[in-house]
Amino acid sequence: MEKSVKSSTLLTIVAVIILLLMNQSATLKLAAFLPFVLIPVHAFEVLKYDAMSGWNKYEIVLPVTRKRIVKSKYLTFILLVILSVFLVFSIAFSVHILMFPTIHAVFFNYLLRGMGLIICIAALIYPLTYKLGTEKSDSIMMGSVGFSLGMFFVITFILEMIGVEGFDEKFSSIFFIVSNIFLLISYVVSIKIYKNKEF
Repeated sequence: MEKSVKSSTLLTIVAVIILLLMNQSATLKLAAFLPFVLIPVHAFEVLKYDAMSGWNKYEIVLPVTRKRIVKSKYLTFILLVILSVFLVFSIAFSVHILMFPTIHAVFFNYLLRGMGLIICIAALIYPLTYKLGTEKSDSIMMGSVGFSLGMFFVITFILEMIGVEGFDEKFSSIFFIVSNIFLLISYVVSIKIYKNKEF
């Protein structure tokens, strides 16, 4: 996983720099969004590698609680999300200071949306993988992406029905907050599933 994260980080740096230097509205949005597609997804591979290597059966006999095992998976994911935010923000800030303005409302909106989508995906992947096993990881990933996009459009629809002012900013913030609530619920559910799991 370490090698994958390093190569994805390098790819992200190059891609974000190129996208920001294009200085277009669409490329700015993609630059804020892209790191969350490339880096945090490696946290989901940990579950697959653990099952393939047999580590998931070995780790439960170690002097570590099952809650702590689950917590370590979630922390890995959160650290990769933080790395993504740090990378994209530091590159955008450098371009903003040295060349031309890149950091404004649109950038922050898409940063929050990117984080919200990947967090929403993680919120479903972890409990479903613990429940159904890594053999169904592809189906779980597809279902999680569908769930995440579904939440995205449901929140959009609700806010449009209400008719809020400053739609983009409010939508991005609400979607990010809702995604984090789902991740917290997911963490509690994952702990319950993993505590009752028999290998």
